[in-house]
Amino acid sequence: MTKEFSTYKKVSYIEFGAAALFTLLLINFSLDISILAFPLALIFSAILFYLSYFKIFKETDGSKAMAVLKLTQYLPYFLLLCFILRRAGKNGSSGFYDLITVLLWLLIFVTSLILSNLMGEKKIKKLSEGWAVKPEFKKPKGAARIVFEIVDWADALVWAIFTVMLFQIFVFQLYEIPSESMVPTFLIKDRVIVSKFDCGPKFPLTNIGFPDFRHYKRGQTIVLRNPHYSLDRKSEVKTVTSQLLYMLTFMTVNINRDEDGELKADPLVKRICGEPGEQLVMQDGQLYARKNGQDFKPVEIDNKFATWNLNALQQNIKKKVESFPLSASEYEDMLDFEEYRRNYDLNVAKFRAQEIVRSLNNYASSVSKTGDFTTPSLFEYMLFSQVNTIALDLISKAGGTKWFSDFMTSWIENKDKERDLYSESNFRLNVITKITFGNLVLRTIELSKNNVSASQWQNDAVFKENYELANKLNWYIQSLLDERNMPVFPANDANGNACYIPKNCYFMMGDNRFNSLDLRHSYDQKMKPLTDDDKLSIEYYSMMEPQYVNKRYIIGKPVYRFWPATRRGKV
Repeated sequence: MTKEFSTYKKVSYIEFGAAALFTLLLINFSLDISILAFPLALIFSAILFYLSYFKIFKETDGSKAMAVLKLTQYLPYFLLLCFILRRAGKNGSSGFYDLITVLLWLLIFVTSLILSNLMGEKKIKKLSEGWAVKPEFKKPKGAARIVFEIVDWADALVWAIFTVMLFQIFVFQLYEIPSESMVPTFLIKDRVIVSKFDCGPKFPLTNIGFPDFRHYKRGQTIVLRNPHYSLDRKSEVKTVTSQLLYMLTFMTVNINRDEDGELKADPLVKRICGEPGEQLVMQDGQLYARKNGQDFKPVEIDNKFATWNLNALQQNIKKKVESFPLSASEYEDMLDFEEYRRNYDLNVAKFRAQEIVRSLNNYASSVSKTGDFTTPSLFEYMLFSQVNTIALDLISKAGGTKWFSDFMTSWIENKDKERDLYSESNFRLNVITKITFGNLVLRTIELSKNNVSASQWQNDAVFKENYELANKLNWYIQSLLDERNMPVFPANDANGNACYIPKNCYFMMGDNRFNSLDLRHSYDQKMKPLTDDDKLSIEYYSMMEPQYVNKRYIIGKPVYRFWPATRRGKV
Protein backbone atom coordinates (compact mmCIF):
# COMPACT_ATOMS: atom_id res chain seq x y z
CA MET A 1 0.00 0.00 0.00
CA THR A 2 1.45 3.34 -1.03
CA LYS A 3 1.68 6.31 1.30
CA GLU A 4 -0.82 8.17 -0.86
CA PHE A 5 -3.33 5.32 -0.72
CA SER A 6 -2.96 5.07 3.06
CA THR A 7 -3.62 8.81 3.41
CA TYR A 8 -6.57 8.52 1.07
CA LYS A 9 -8.13 5.76 3.19
CA LYS A 10 -7.64 7.64 6.46
CA VAL A 11 -9.24 10.81 5.09
CA SER A 12 -12.06 8.74 3.59
CA TYR A 13 -12.82 7.13 6.94
CA ILE A 14 -12.97 10.57 8.55
CA GLU A 15 -15.40 11.69 5.84
CA PHE A 16 -17.52 8.53 6.20
CA GLY A 17 -17.73 9.01 9.95
CA ALA A 18 -18.69 12.67 9.66
CA ALA A 19 -21.24 11.88 6.94
CA ALA A 20 -22.76 9.11 9.06
CA LEU A 21 -23.15 11.39 12.10
CA PHE A 22 -24.44 14.19 9.89
CA THR A 23 -27.02 11.85 8.35
CA LEU A 24 -28.18 10.62 11.77
CA LEU A 25 -28.75 14.24 12.83
CA LEU A 26 -31.16 14.58 9.92
CA ILE A 27 -33.55 12.03 11.38
CA ASN A 28 -36.96 13.63 11.77
CA PHE A 29 -40.43 12.21 12.31
CA SER A 30 -42.51 15.22 11.25
CA LEU A 31 -44.96 14.36 8.51
CA ASP A 32 -43.82 17.07 6.14
CA ILE A 33 -41.10 17.64 3.55
CA SER A 34 -38.36 17.53 6.20
CA ILE A 35 -38.86 13.79 6.64
CA LEU A 36 -37.14 13.24 3.26
CA ALA A 37 -33.80 14.65 4.42
CA PHE A 38 -32.61 11.54 6.29
CA PRO A 39 -33.37 8.86 3.64
CA LEU A 40 -31.91 10.97 0.81
CA ALA A 41 -28.70 11.63 2.72
CA LEU A 42 -28.50 7.98 3.77
CA ILE A 43 -28.89 6.66 0.22
CA PHE A 44 -26.27 9.04 -1.22
CA SER A 45 -23.76 8.38 1.58
CA ALA A 46 -24.33 4.62 1.41
CA ILE A 47 -23.62 4.49 -2.32
CA LEU A 48 -20.38 6.41 -1.85
CA PHE A 49 -19.35 4.21 1.07
CA TYR A 50 -20.08 1.00 -0.87
CA LEU A 51 -18.07 2.04 -3.93
CA SER A 52 -15.19 3.39 -1.84
CA TYR A 53 -14.91 0.62 0.75
CA PHE A 54 -15.75 -2.50 -1.23
CA LYS A 55 -14.52 -1.54 -4.70
CA ILE A 56 -11.57 0.77 -4.00
CA PHE A 57 -10.32 -0.29 -0.56
CA LYS A 58 -11.06 -4.04 -0.70
CA GLU A 59 -10.83 -4.91 -4.38
CA THR A 60 -8.63 -1.96 -5.51
CA ASP A 61 -10.91 -1.74 -8.53
CA GLY A 62 -9.95 1.52 -10.21
CA SER A 63 -12.78 1.23 -12.75
CA LYS A 64 -15.04 2.86 -10.16
CA ALA A 65 -12.58 5.65 -9.34
CA MET A 66 -14.31 8.23 -11.54
CA ALA A 67 -17.71 7.52 -9.96
CA VAL A 68 -16.20 7.75 -6.47
CA LEU A 69 -14.50 11.04 -7.36
CA LYS A 70 -17.73 12.61 -8.58
CA LEU A 71 -19.75 11.37 -5.61
CA THR A 72 -17.05 12.66 -3.26
CA GLN A 73 -17.17 16.06 -4.92
CA TYR A 74 -20.97 16.18 -4.79
CA LEU A 75 -21.28 14.91 -1.21
CA PRO A 76 -20.99 18.20 0.74
CA TYR A 77 -23.35 20.00 -1.66
CA PHE A 78 -25.93 17.23 -1.61
CA LEU A 79 -25.79 17.05 2.18
CA LEU A 80 -26.19 20.83 2.33
CA LEU A 81 -29.43 20.48 0.36
CA CYS A 82 -30.53 17.80 2.83
CA PHE A 83 -29.54 20.14 5.67
CA ILE A 84 -31.88 22.80 4.23
CA LEU A 85 -34.59 20.22 3.60
CA ARG A 86 -34.45 19.05 7.23
CA ARG A 87 -35.06 22.62 8.42
CA ALA A 88 -37.79 23.31 5.87
CA GLY A 89 -40.45 21.56 7.93
CA LYS A 90 -42.78 23.01 10.53
CA ASN A 91 -40.44 22.03 13.36
CA GLY A 92 -37.02 23.61 13.55
CA SER A 93 -33.97 22.57 15.52
CA SER A 94 -32.06 24.03 18.43
CA GLY A 95 -29.03 26.25 18.01
CA PHE A 96 -26.70 23.66 19.58
CA TYR A 97 -28.10 20.98 17.28
CA ASP A 98 -27.50 23.24 14.26
CA LEU A 99 -23.97 24.05 15.43
CA ILE A 100 -22.97 20.36 15.65
CA THR A 101 -24.48 19.68 12.23
CA VAL A 102 -22.69 22.66 10.66
CA LEU A 103 -19.33 21.62 12.15
CA LEU A 104 -19.79 18.11 10.72
CA TRP A 105 -20.66 19.59 7.33
CA LEU A 106 -17.52 21.73 7.36
CA LEU A 107 -15.46 18.63 8.13
CA ILE A 108 -17.15 16.83 5.22
CA PHE A 109 -16.46 19.79 2.93
CA VAL A 110 -12.75 19.90 3.84
CA THR A 111 -12.24 16.13 3.51
CA SER A 112 -14.05 16.22 0.16
CA LEU A 113 -11.56 18.80 -1.11
CA ILE A 114 -8.61 16.73 0.12
CA LEU A 115 -9.93 13.52 -1.43
CA SER A 116 -10.73 15.25 -4.72
CA ASN A 117 -7.17 16.51 -4.83
CA LEU A 118 -5.72 13.06 -4.10
CA MET A 119 -7.82 11.54 -6.88
CA GLY A 120 -6.99 14.19 -9.47
CA GLU A 121 -5.50 13.14 -12.79
CA LYS A 122 -2.01 14.29 -11.75
CA LYS A 123 -1.95 12.27 -8.49
CA ILE A 124 -4.09 9.25 -9.30
CA LYS A 125 -1.10 7.31 -10.68
CA LYS A 126 0.75 7.35 -7.35
CA LEU A 127 -2.47 6.68 -5.47
CA SER A 128 -3.32 3.60 -7.60
CA GLU A 129 0.09 1.92 -7.66
CA GLY A 130 -0.46 -1.82 -7.12
CA TRP A 131 -4.21 -1.70 -7.69
CA ALA A 132 -5.80 -4.70 -9.39
CA VAL A 133 -7.52 -2.47 -11.93
CA LYS A 134 -6.00 0.84 -12.86
CA PRO A 135 -8.23 3.95 -13.06
CA GLU A 136 -9.03 4.95 -16.62
CA PHE A 137 -9.44 8.66 -17.46
CA LYS A 138 -9.30 8.35 -21.23
CA LYS A 139 -12.31 9.51 -23.23
CA PRO A 140 -14.13 6.68 -25.08
CA LYS A 141 -14.49 6.58 -28.82
CA GLY A 142 -17.37 6.09 -31.21
CA ALA A 143 -20.97 6.12 -29.98
CA ALA A 144 -19.81 5.93 -26.37
CA ARG A 145 -18.07 9.27 -26.89
CA ILE A 146 -21.42 11.01 -27.46
CA VAL A 147 -22.82 9.60 -24.22
CA PHE A 148 -19.62 10.55 -22.43
CA GLU A 149 -19.79 14.15 -23.68
CA ILE A 150 -23.45 14.48 -22.63
CA VAL A 151 -22.68 13.16 -19.18
CA ASP A 152 -19.60 15.37 -18.99
CA TRP A 153 -21.63 18.47 -19.86
CA ALA A 154 -24.30 17.48 -17.34
CA ASP A 155 -21.61 17.01 -14.71
CA ALA A 156 -20.13 20.41 -15.48
CA LEU A 157 -23.57 22.01 -15.20
CA VAL A 158 -24.35 20.34 -11.88
CA TRP A 159 -20.91 21.24 -10.55
CA ALA A 160 -21.42 24.85 -11.64
CA ILE A 161 -24.82 24.98 -9.96
CA PHE A 162 -23.46 23.60 -6.70
CA THR A 163 -20.51 25.99 -6.78
CA VAL A 164 -22.72 28.99 -7.49
CA MET A 165 -25.08 27.89 -4.71
CA LEU A 166 -22.23 27.83 -2.22
CA PHE A 167 -20.98 31.22 -3.36
CA GLN A 168 -24.54 32.58 -3.28
CA ILE A 169 -25.00 31.53 0.33
CA PHE A 170 -21.64 32.55 1.76
CA VAL A 171 -19.63 34.79 -0.57
CA PHE A 172 -21.51 36.68 -3.29
CA GLN A 173 -25.16 37.06 -4.22
CA LEU A 174 -26.65 38.35 -7.45
CA TYR A 175 -29.35 40.95 -6.89
CA GLU A 176 -31.69 42.70 -9.31
CA ILE A 177 -32.91 46.16 -8.30
CA PRO A 178 -36.73 45.89 -8.10
CA SER A 179 -37.74 49.55 -7.72
CA GLU A 180 -36.63 53.15 -8.10
CA SER A 181 -36.13 53.72 -4.39
CA MET A 182 -32.37 54.17 -4.88
CA VAL A 183 -32.37 56.45 -7.93
CA PRO A 184 -29.93 57.72 -9.12
CA THR A 185 -27.54 55.20 -7.50
CA PHE A 186 -29.55 52.30 -8.92
CA LEU A 187 -32.23 52.03 -11.58
CA ILE A 188 -34.86 49.33 -12.03
CA LYS A 189 -33.37 46.13 -13.49
CA ASP A 190 -29.81 47.08 -12.55
CA ARG A 191 -28.03 43.89 -11.56
CA VAL A 192 -25.37 43.98 -8.90
CA ILE A 193 -22.99 41.64 -7.13
CA VAL A 194 -23.53 41.72 -3.37
CA SER A 195 -20.61 40.83 -1.11
CA LYS A 196 -21.78 38.63 1.78
CA PHE A 197 -18.71 37.02 3.33
CA ASP A 198 -17.74 39.90 5.61
CA CYS A 199 -21.38 40.57 6.58
CA GLY A 200 -21.75 37.40 8.62
CA PRO A 201 -23.49 34.96 6.23
CA LYS A 202 -25.44 32.17 7.92
CA PHE A 203 -26.29 28.63 6.95
CA PRO A 204 -29.82 28.64 5.51
CA LEU A 205 -32.61 28.55 8.10
CA THR A 206 -30.18 28.78 11.02
CA ASN A 207 -28.34 31.41 13.05
CA ILE A 208 -25.07 29.53 12.61
CA GLY A 209 -22.49 31.03 10.31
CA PHE A 210 -19.53 33.35 10.00
CA PRO A 211 -19.00 36.43 12.19
CA ASP A 212 -19.77 39.89 10.85
CA PHE A 213 -16.41 41.49 10.04
CA ARG A 214 -17.75 44.64 8.38
CA HIS A 215 -17.92 47.97 10.17
CA TYR A 216 -21.01 49.79 8.96
CA LYS A 217 -21.26 53.54 8.81
CA ARG A 218 -23.57 56.23 7.51
CA GLY A 219 -23.64 56.61 3.75
CA GLN A 220 -22.95 52.94 2.89
CA THR A 221 -25.39 51.08 0.67
CA ILE A 222 -26.39 47.70 2.04
CA VAL A 223 -28.78 44.86 1.24
CA LEU A 224 -31.02 43.79 4.13
CA ARG A 225 -33.94 41.54 4.89
CA ASN A 226 -37.21 43.46 4.80
CA PRO A 227 -38.37 43.81 8.43
CA HIS A 228 -41.92 44.62 7.29
CA TYR A 229 -42.45 40.96 6.40
CA SER A 230 -42.87 38.13 8.86
CA LEU A 231 -39.61 36.26 9.42
CA ASP A 232 -41.20 33.15 10.92
CA ARG A 233 -40.14 29.65 9.87
CA LYS A 234 -42.77 29.26 7.16
CA SER A 235 -41.86 32.51 5.41
CA GLU A 236 -38.13 31.85 5.82
CA VAL A 237 -38.46 28.45 4.16
CA LYS A 238 -40.27 30.08 1.24
CA THR A 239 -37.62 32.80 1.02
CA VAL A 240 -34.70 30.35 1.00
CA THR A 241 -36.43 28.16 -1.57
CA SER A 242 -37.14 31.11 -3.84
CA GLN A 243 -33.57 32.39 -3.52
CA LEU A 244 -32.14 29.02 -4.52
CA LEU A 245 -34.52 28.78 -7.50
CA TYR A 246 -33.76 32.39 -8.41
CA MET A 247 -30.05 31.58 -8.40
CA LEU A 248 -30.36 28.25 -10.22
CA THR A 249 -32.40 29.88 -13.01
CA PHE A 250 -29.85 32.70 -13.39
CA MET A 251 -32.21 35.36 -11.97
CA THR A 252 -35.12 34.51 -14.31
CA VAL A 253 -37.59 32.82 -11.91
CA ASN A 254 -38.68 34.47 -8.67
CA ILE A 255 -41.39 32.77 -6.61
CA ASN A 256 -40.92 34.91 -3.49
CA ARG A 257 -44.45 36.34 -3.40
CA ASP A 258 -46.77 37.56 -0.66
CA GLU A 259 -50.31 36.43 0.19
CA ASP A 260 -51.71 38.53 -2.68
CA GLY A 261 -49.40 36.97 -5.25
CA GLU A 262 -47.23 40.09 -5.54
CA LEU A 263 -43.45 39.81 -5.57
CA LYS A 264 -42.04 40.51 -2.15
CA ALA A 265 -39.79 43.51 -1.75
CA ASP A 266 -37.28 41.31 0.01
CA PRO A 267 -34.41 41.76 0.30
CA LEU A 268 -34.12 45.56 0.15
CA VAL A 269 -31.24 47.75 -0.96
CA LYS A 270 -31.02 50.93 1.11
CA ARG A 271 -28.50 53.39 2.50
CA ILE A 272 -27.48 53.61 6.15
CA CYS A 273 -28.67 56.98 7.48
CA GLY A 274 -28.67 56.47 11.25
CA GLU A 275 -26.00 54.86 13.43
CA PRO A 276 -26.02 53.34 16.94
CA GLY A 277 -26.20 55.94 19.72
CA GLU A 278 -28.08 58.50 17.62
CA GLN A 279 -31.52 60.07 17.74
CA LEU A 280 -32.86 61.35 14.42
CA VAL A 281 -35.45 63.74 13.05
CA MET A 282 -36.14 64.85 9.49
CA GLN A 283 -37.84 68.09 8.55
CA ASP A 284 -38.38 69.57 5.10
CA GLY A 285 -36.03 66.98 3.64
CA GLN A 286 -33.13 67.72 5.99
CA LEU A 287 -32.00 64.90 8.27
CA TYR A 288 -30.81 65.89 11.76
CA ALA A 289 -29.02 63.72 14.32
CA ARG A 290 -27.82 64.04 17.87
CA LYS A 291 -26.00 61.92 20.40
CA ASN A 292 -26.43 61.83 24.15
CA GLY A 293 -26.12 65.29 25.66
CA GLN A 294 -26.04 67.08 22.28
CA ASP A 295 -28.46 69.16 20.23
CA PHE A 296 -29.77 68.13 16.84
CA LYS A 297 -27.41 69.04 14.00
CA PRO A 298 -27.89 68.69 10.23
CA VAL A 299 -26.43 65.49 8.77
CA GLU A 300 -24.57 67.06 5.86
CA ILE A 301 -23.46 63.78 4.26
CA ASP A 302 -27.11 62.75 3.89
CA ASN A 303 -27.66 65.71 1.56
CA LYS A 304 -25.12 64.14 -0.78
CA PHE A 305 -27.30 61.08 -1.33
CA ALA A 306 -30.89 62.20 -0.67
CA THR A 307 -32.66 62.87 -3.96
CA TRP A 308 -35.81 64.98 -3.79
CA ASN A 309 -35.99 66.58 -7.22
CA LEU A 310 -35.61 63.97 -9.97
CA ASN A 311 -36.04 66.69 -12.57
CA ALA A 312 -32.56 67.97 -11.70
CA LEU A 313 -30.83 64.67 -12.52
CA GLN A 314 -28.35 64.40 -15.36
CA GLN A 315 -30.14 63.80 -18.63
CA ASN A 316 -28.58 60.36 -19.24
CA ILE A 317 -30.02 59.16 -15.91
CA LYS A 318 -33.24 61.14 -16.05
CA LYS A 319 -34.38 59.57 -19.34
CA LYS A 320 -34.21 56.10 -17.71
CA VAL A 321 -36.36 57.04 -14.71
CA GLU A 322 -39.91 55.73 -15.00
CA SER A 323 -41.70 57.61 -12.21
CA PHE A 324 -41.45 61.29 -11.30
CA PRO A 325 -43.38 61.91 -8.06
CA LEU A 326 -43.18 65.69 -8.59
CA SER A 327 -42.80 67.82 -11.66
CA ALA A 328 -40.30 70.67 -11.59
CA SER A 329 -43.07 73.20 -10.91
CA GLU A 330 -44.62 71.03 -8.18
CA TYR A 331 -41.25 70.74 -6.48
CA GLU A 332 -40.96 74.54 -6.40
CA ASP A 333 -44.55 74.79 -5.11
CA MET A 334 -43.62 72.41 -2.29
CA LEU A 335 -40.62 74.52 -1.31
CA ASP A 336 -42.76 77.68 -1.36
CA PHE A 337 -45.40 76.03 0.81
CA GLU A 338 -42.82 74.85 3.35
CA GLU A 339 -41.43 78.38 3.49
CA TYR A 340 -44.97 79.70 4.03
CA ARG A 341 -45.53 77.22 6.89
CA ARG A 342 -42.21 78.09 8.56
CA ASN A 343 -43.03 81.83 8.52
CA TYR A 344 -46.66 81.41 9.56
CA ASP A 345 -47.47 83.78 12.43
CA LEU A 346 -49.29 81.92 15.19
CA ASN A 347 -50.19 85.15 16.99
CA VAL A 348 -51.96 86.42 13.90
CA ALA A 349 -53.61 83.00 13.54
CA LYS A 350 -54.90 83.20 17.13
CA PHE A 351 -56.53 86.56 16.43
CA ARG A 352 -58.03 85.28 13.16
CA ALA A 353 -59.43 82.12 14.79
CA GLN A 354 -61.20 84.17 17.46
CA GLU A 355 -62.48 86.59 14.85
CA ILE A 356 -63.92 83.75 12.73
CA VAL A 357 -65.69 82.31 15.80
CA ARG A 358 -67.24 85.70 16.69
CA SER A 359 -68.44 86.24 13.12
CA LEU A 360 -70.01 82.78 12.92
CA ASN A 361 -71.74 83.28 16.29
CA ASN A 362 -73.26 86.50 14.96
CA TYR A 363 -74.66 84.71 11.92
CA ALA A 364 -75.93 81.81 14.03
CA SER A 365 -77.75 84.05 16.50
CA SER A 366 -80.30 85.02 13.84
CA VAL A 367 -80.96 81.47 12.60
CA SER A 368 -83.50 79.12 14.23
CA LYS A 369 -82.22 75.68 15.13
CA THR A 370 -83.72 72.61 13.42
CA GLY A 371 -81.98 69.73 15.21
CA ASP A 372 -78.73 68.68 16.88
CA PHE A 373 -75.35 69.23 15.28
CA THR A 374 -73.49 66.06 14.23
CA THR A 375 -69.75 66.26 14.91
CA PRO A 376 -67.92 65.93 11.59
CA SER A 377 -64.86 63.81 10.93
CA LEU A 378 -61.58 65.57 11.68
CA PHE A 379 -60.00 63.85 8.69
CA GLU A 380 -58.54 66.71 6.66
CA TYR A 381 -59.95 65.61 3.30
CA MET A 382 -63.46 65.08 4.66
CA LEU A 383 -63.51 68.49 6.37
CA PHE A 384 -62.69 70.33 3.17
CA SER A 385 -64.82 68.20 0.88
CA GLN A 386 -67.90 68.74 3.10
CA VAL A 387 -67.25 72.34 4.06
CA ASN A 388 -70.47 73.63 2.43
CA THR A 389 -72.71 71.22 4.36
CA ILE A 390 -70.79 71.66 7.60
CA ALA A 391 -70.94 75.46 7.33
CA LEU A 392 -74.74 75.56 7.07
CA ASP A 393 -75.17 72.96 9.85
CA LEU A 394 -72.96 74.98 12.20
CA ILE A 395 -75.41 77.87 12.31
CA SER A 396 -78.67 75.90 11.94
CA LYS A 397 -78.10 72.99 14.33
CA ALA A 398 -78.00 73.09 18.12
CA GLY A 399 -74.46 72.75 19.46
CA GLY A 400 -72.83 73.72 16.18
CA THR A 401 -71.34 77.01 17.35
CA LYS A 402 -70.01 75.41 20.54
CA TRP A 403 -68.21 72.68 18.62
CA PHE A 404 -66.86 75.19 16.10
CA SER A 405 -65.54 77.48 18.82
CA ASP A 406 -63.76 74.59 20.53
CA PHE A 407 -62.39 73.30 17.24
CA MET A 408 -61.02 76.65 16.07
CA THR A 409 -59.36 77.60 19.38
CA SER A 410 -58.32 74.28 20.99
CA TRP A 411 -54.72 74.77 19.85
CA ILE A 412 -54.24 78.22 21.37
CA GLU A 413 -53.36 77.08 24.90
CA ASN A 414 -50.27 75.27 23.52
CA LYS A 415 -49.31 77.95 21.03
CA ASP A 416 -46.09 78.92 22.84
CA LYS A 417 -45.07 75.43 23.98
CA GLU A 418 -41.51 74.42 23.10
CA ARG A 419 -41.42 71.61 20.52
CA ASP A 420 -38.91 69.83 18.32
CA LEU A 421 -38.64 70.70 14.61
CA TYR A 422 -41.08 68.04 13.41
CA SER A 423 -43.69 68.64 16.11
CA GLU A 424 -43.57 72.40 15.63
CA SER A 425 -43.95 72.03 11.89
CA ASN A 426 -46.98 69.75 12.20
CA PHE A 427 -48.49 72.00 14.86
CA ARG A 428 -48.31 74.90 12.41
CA LEU A 429 -49.70 72.71 9.64
CA ASN A 430 -52.65 71.89 11.89
CA VAL A 431 -53.27 75.58 12.61
CA ILE A 432 -53.06 76.57 8.94
CA THR A 433 -55.57 73.85 8.07
CA LYS A 434 -57.99 75.02 10.76
CA ILE A 435 -57.77 78.68 9.78
CA THR A 436 -58.26 77.80 6.11
CA PHE A 437 -61.28 75.65 7.00
CA GLY A 438 -62.67 78.43 9.19
CA ASN A 439 -62.24 80.98 6.39
CA LEU A 440 -64.09 78.70 3.96
CA VAL A 441 -66.88 78.09 6.48
CA LEU A 442 -67.33 81.80 7.12
CA ARG A 443 -67.19 82.75 3.44
CA THR A 444 -69.66 79.99 2.54
CA ILE A 445 -72.15 81.40 5.05
CA GLU A 446 -71.57 84.96 3.82
CA LEU A 447 -72.11 84.01 0.18
CA SER A 448 -75.23 82.03 1.08
CA LYS A 449 -76.60 84.96 3.06
CA ASN A 450 -76.03 87.18 0.01
CA ASN A 451 -77.90 84.66 -2.20
CA VAL A 452 -74.83 83.93 -4.34
CA SER A 453 -75.31 80.55 -6.05
CA ALA A 454 -72.77 77.81 -5.34
CA SER A 455 -71.80 77.72 -9.01
CA GLN A 456 -70.46 81.27 -8.65
CA TRP A 457 -68.46 80.77 -5.47
CA GLN A 458 -65.28 79.91 -7.37
CA ASN A 459 -65.37 83.43 -8.82
CA ASP A 460 -65.25 84.96 -5.37
CA ALA A 461 -61.67 86.09 -4.62
CA VAL A 462 -61.77 85.21 -0.87
CA PHE A 463 -63.36 81.80 -1.43
CA LYS A 464 -61.02 81.03 -4.33
CA GLU A 465 -57.90 81.97 -2.37
CA ASN A 466 -58.80 79.73 0.57
CA TYR A 467 -60.03 76.92 -1.67
CA GLU A 468 -56.67 76.88 -3.48
CA LEU A 469 -54.85 76.83 -0.13
CA ALA A 470 -57.09 73.95 0.98
CA ASN A 471 -56.09 71.99 -2.12
CA LYS A 472 -52.44 72.68 -1.42
CA LEU A 473 -52.84 71.58 2.20
CA ASN A 474 -54.54 68.37 1.12
CA TRP A 475 -51.77 67.72 -1.41
CA TYR A 476 -49.00 68.26 1.11
CA ILE A 477 -50.59 66.43 4.05
CA GLN A 478 -51.78 63.38 2.13
CA SER A 479 -48.97 63.01 -0.42
CA LEU A 480 -45.80 64.64 0.91
CA LEU A 481 -45.85 64.91 4.68
CA ASP A 482 -44.75 61.35 5.48
CA GLU A 483 -42.22 61.29 2.65
CA ARG A 484 -40.61 64.65 3.35
CA ASN A 485 -40.45 64.51 7.16
CA MET A 486 -39.96 62.10 10.05
CA PRO A 487 -40.71 62.54 13.78
CA VAL A 488 -38.01 62.27 16.41
CA PHE A 489 -36.77 58.69 16.28
CA PRO A 490 -36.38 56.74 18.45
CA ALA A 491 -39.18 58.63 20.21
CA ASN A 492 -38.53 60.05 23.67
CA ASP A 493 -39.76 57.98 26.61
CA ALA A 494 -42.86 58.78 28.67
CA ASN A 495 -40.85 61.21 30.82
CA GLY A 496 -39.50 63.10 27.82
CA ASN A 497 -36.01 61.59 28.02
CA ALA A 498 -34.24 61.06 24.71
CA CYS A 499 -33.86 57.49 23.42
CA TYR A 500 -31.20 56.38 20.97
CA ILE A 501 -30.62 53.71 18.32
CA PRO A 502 -29.22 50.68 20.23
CA LYS A 503 -25.84 49.08 19.72
CA ASN A 504 -25.48 47.05 16.48
CA CYS A 505 -28.67 48.61 15.07
CA TYR A 506 -29.07 50.97 12.11
CA PHE A 507 -31.67 53.10 10.36
CA MET A 508 -31.90 52.98 6.56
CA MET A 509 -33.64 54.99 3.83
CA GLY A 510 -33.71 54.95 0.05
CA ASP A 511 -31.98 57.73 -1.86
CA ASN A 512 -35.14 58.53 -3.85
CA ARG A 513 -37.00 59.75 -0.78
CA PHE A 514 -40.36 60.43 -2.44
CA ASN A 515 -40.42 56.94 -3.94
CA SER A 516 -38.98 54.78 -1.18
CA LEU A 517 -41.07 52.64 1.14
CA ASP A 518 -38.28 52.15 3.65
CA LEU A 519 -37.67 51.99 7.39
CA ARG A 520 -39.61 55.23 7.88
CA HIS A 521 -42.87 53.59 6.93
CA SER A 522 -45.28 50.82 7.76
CA TYR A 523 -47.14 48.95 5.03
CA ASP A 524 -50.47 49.91 6.67
CA GLN A 525 -52.15 53.28 6.89
CA LYS A 526 -53.51 54.55 10.19
CA MET A 527 -55.51 57.65 11.02
CA LYS A 528 -53.33 59.95 13.13
CA PRO A 529 -53.60 63.51 14.47
CA LEU A 530 -51.26 66.08 13.00
CA THR A 531 -50.29 67.14 16.51
CA ASP A 532 -50.67 65.89 20.07
CA ASP A 533 -50.80 69.48 21.31
CA ASP A 534 -54.37 69.99 20.11
CA LYS A 535 -57.16 67.80 21.51
CA LEU A 536 -59.19 68.50 18.35
CA SER A 537 -56.29 68.13 15.94
CA ILE A 538 -56.76 67.67 12.21
CA GLU A 539 -56.27 64.01 11.28
CA TYR A 540 -54.73 62.30 8.28
CA TYR A 541 -53.89 58.81 7.07
CA SER A 542 -50.26 58.08 7.88
CA MET A 543 -47.83 55.27 7.17
CA MET A 544 -45.18 56.81 9.41
CA GLU A 545 -43.73 54.15 11.70
CA PRO A 546 -39.92 54.39 11.72
CA GLN A 547 -37.87 51.46 12.93
CA TYR A 548 -34.24 50.41 13.16
CA VAL A 549 -32.92 46.94 12.40
CA ASN A 550 -30.19 44.87 13.97
CA LYS A 551 -27.17 44.29 11.76
CA ARG A 552 -27.97 40.58 11.67
CA TYR A 553 -30.63 41.49 9.09
CA ILE A 554 -27.94 42.97 6.83
CA ILE A 555 -27.04 40.28 4.32
CA GLY A 556 -24.48 42.06 2.16
CA LYS A 557 -23.10 45.13 0.47
CA PRO A 558 -23.45 45.91 -3.25
CA VAL A 559 -19.94 46.11 -4.67
CA TYR A 560 -20.26 45.91 -8.45
CA ARG A 561 -22.95 46.65 -11.03
CA PHE A 562 -22.56 44.22 -13.93
CA TRP A 563 -25.72 45.04 -15.87
CA PRO A 564 -26.61 46.95 -17.94
CA ALA A 565 -23.25 47.02 -19.68
CA THR A 566 -23.42 50.79 -20.14
CA ARG A 567 -23.60 51.31 -16.36
CA ARG A 568 -21.29 48.56 -15.17
CA GLY A 569 -18.73 49.45 -12.58
CA LYS A 570 -17.94 49.60 -8.90
CA VAL A 571 -20.76 50.76 -6.62
